[in-house]
Amino acid sequence: MYMNKKTELRYDLLTNDWVIVAPKRKLRLKKTNDCPFCNIEGQEKPILIFNQGKKVNDLKKWTTVVIPNKYPVFNLKEKIKEKKENKFHLKITSGGFHEIVVTKEHNKPIVQLSIKRIQELISCYKERYDELKNYDFVKYILIFQNHGKEAGASQDHPHSQILTSPLIDKELSIILSNSKEYFEKNNSCLQCKINKEEKKFKKRVVFENNDFIAFCPFAPKFLFQVTISPKKHSASFEEITEKQIKSLAEIFKEILIRYNIVLDKPAYNFYLHSAPCKEGSCSAYFHWYWNFFPRISKLAGFEMGANMEILTITPEDQAMFLRKKKHV
Repeated sequence: MYMNKKTELRYDLLTNDWVIVAPKRKLRLKKTNDCPFCNIEGQEKPILIFNQGKKVNDLKKWTTVVIPNKYPVFNLKEKIKEKKENKFHLKITSGGFHEIVVTKEHNKPIVQLSIKRIQELISCYKERYDELKNYDFVKYILIFQNHGKEAGASQDHPHSQILTSPLIDKELSIILSNSKEYFEKNNSCLQCKINKEEKKFKKRVVFENNDFIAFCPFAPKFLFQVTISPKKHSASFEEITEKQIKSLAEIFKEILIRYNIVLDKPAYNFYLHSAPCKEGSCSAYFHWYWNFFPRISKLAGFEMGANMEILTITPEDQAMFLRKKKHV
């Protein structure tokens, strides 16, 4: 048996995709009767503690806390090292951060939190983003949440994750390339143009406020996918202001309320797409955003084989359903 327990990034020469092989991650699936996040004192030493929107040092007063993951994808002690198994197979070992952002209430997902508490959660994201981007081995920071078993959550207690990567994944590389190409031809940001067209067209817009627009994309990957994009051009999430954090918290809650009503409290994933760290050259053409994905359909043979989704409801009708439901 191949006994290497280190996390490896492995490159597929045929598809240009990277996969992560992390054998130690299977330990997190051990069953326990106690919620590890309700007993936060038994977890790793906190990195950041918030109480009702303010940073504190007393763990006894926490309402949102950031802790290191006990079973991280990347080991912080590892150094970046490339190794070729042969002329076709490349693998990389690397150090990295893997953190968990936990809200206190076991039975309160984001949709049930107040706007102020959701602001607190987003402030935690921002604080950690600002810190992690400074490390030389961090090329990209992914912030995401898996809610519900169908979305891959291994714990019922609401929590998000922050994971750093030593490389830029294929999807983001394509987005960066297409955005750059559009900018060079038109001297404008592609996402800014998409935002304006969606606002003008209206039929795919779900919700908007002064700072953000939320819409079902023209060609979504999942049913009822929603993109949340800042109206003002900004390449990196680190540039978000306090005013925008409040607006973003409002939109997070709005979208999740509508999911709960229209889709009967579905499992979901959301993640942040922000500019790669130390890539100042993309500031003119890249535009950060969040994507929300309710898990109400499963990929079948065609979707996996062709890498092309079949949608049974038009994005325009998806947005219409979500717009109509305004109250819990």
